[in-house]
Amino acid sequence: MNCVVIDENIEDLKSLVTKINAFPSLHIVGRFSNYIDAKLHINKNQVDIIIIEISKDHESCFSFLDSLTKNIKIIFTSHDAQFAFRAFNYNCVDYLKKPISEERFKKAINKLNNLSQKNNGNHIYVKSKLKKKKIYLTNIKWIEALGDYIRLITISENVVMLSSLKSFEKELPKDKFMRIHKSYIVNLEKIETFDSKYVFIDSEKIPLSRNKKVELDSALTFKSNQ
Repeated sequence: MNCVVIDENIEDLKSLVTKINAFPSLHIVGRFSNYIDAKLHINKNQVDIIIIEISKDHESCFSFLDSLTKNIKIIFTSHDAQFAFRAFNYNCVDYLKKPISEERFKKAINKLNNLSQKNNGNHIYVKSKLKKKKIYLTNIKWIEALGDYIRLITISENVVMLSSLKSFEKELPKDKFMRIHKSYIVNLEKIETFDSKYVFIDSEKIPLSRNKKVELDSALTFKSNQ
């Protein structure tokens, strides 16, 4: 996996690079002490995992992550554990409190490797009610935002989990799922009909933003021609 490391402390950055180099599954493709250079590099290269420090200017860190459009897993590092809850609204694999021991870092990378193996297929694992739950993508009908949570509507059950819709969207294949409204993502294969205001799945009405209608029409036309 291609890895980018971001830490404003040069010594901590060097220490992380040394730890990463001990794992054959990780290949460092960039190391940065600022977000601007990191973003330019990430936009131009294939990156699978970002190991990033939450510095004193924590808002800049989260703003940087909000600006990314690629589906990239995150390992956070910080001297302070107070941002751990917020960090898991992102595509967070682990949260490491500094100073980071070799053993703790190894656990984080093992978790990353296991997660990557599980997600290489037609399913994802989501955390709900303190448990990891396997969800087959083909069973998801739509996803809706519920404040700090989201709800997955599947053919057999509804699953509520702590996440933002934007973060979860990055976990989904773009050729199968589409965000049609600020609060809704739908499985394109489950759509029965749609009009200028709504998408219909199993007779349920889901709001369709006016500026998404043309994009949805194009996506469905493309799928029907495949």
